[in-house]
Amino acid sequence: MSYEYIIVERPAERVASITLDHPARLNAINGEMLRELDRAVRAIEQDDGVHAWLLRGAPRQDGRPCFSAGVDLKAINEGIRMERHMGPKVTNAIDDMLKPSIAVLDGTASTGAIELALACDFRLVGQQVAISDWHLKHLGSGVGSWGSPARWLSLVGAAVTKEMILTAKVMTADEAVATGFATAQHASDVLFDEALAMAKTMAGMDRGGVKQALAHIQESGARERDHSLKLATHVRKWFGTTETFGERAMKVVEARDKGRD
Repeated sequence: MSYEYIIVERPAERVASITLDHPARLNAINGEMLRELDRAVRAIEQDDGVHAWLLRGAPRQDGRPCFSAGVDLKAINEGIRMERHMGPKVTNAIDDMLKPSIAVLDGTASTGAIELALACDFRLVGQQVAISDWHLKHLGSGVGSWGSPARWLSLVGAAVTKEMILTAKVMTADEAVATGFATAQHASDVLFDEALAMAKTMAGMDRGGVKQALAHIQESGARERDHSLKLATHVRKWFGTTETFGERAMKVVEARDKGRD
């Protein structure tokens, strides 16, 4: 299976990795990248030879680490369509998968990219990571349509969730671990190796036992999560925010372009 915006590899036995690979745009997520992610995630889920997997970003063009800058607003303006349902579809598929997933974050990690990371079972961060949720800052809505408030809340609690969204705070590696967003932090040059070692440990466990454990844990929190994700849609309607993400993003891009004229 060929891809343009992601790289799918098998870095170790029973372990797969997906790399967001668009360094010219800081691995920003366009509609085609989301469609490729959807195919890759489904392929991993269906592959009995994969027992755990990793999600990371390609380095910047100058070699500095980068996870992803979030959704690529320029791509929408350039005509690369982004279906409204695709973001929630991919994040929910990652969340529901009964194979351990580890998001490996370093450098820029923002907004839509954070929604992907929040859907994973674990997050490991590099010391250069800069984590942000700028839905409110950039799009005028603090309710990310892929479920970020619900996943932030279940992971780090209400106070940190409010701070991240309402103040556009940039979270450091130390803060990521302290708040519970990340399991651990590592130096950038060993981050992937540490994540791979963790994935290999889980991949070596009894497959049936891992599925049972994940199924039990996920089912215990699924009702609350699903209710919160549905509530996000209702809140947008209650407060008159009925535009699709693409419509809102186009307005933001057009306003920026007009400001440069």
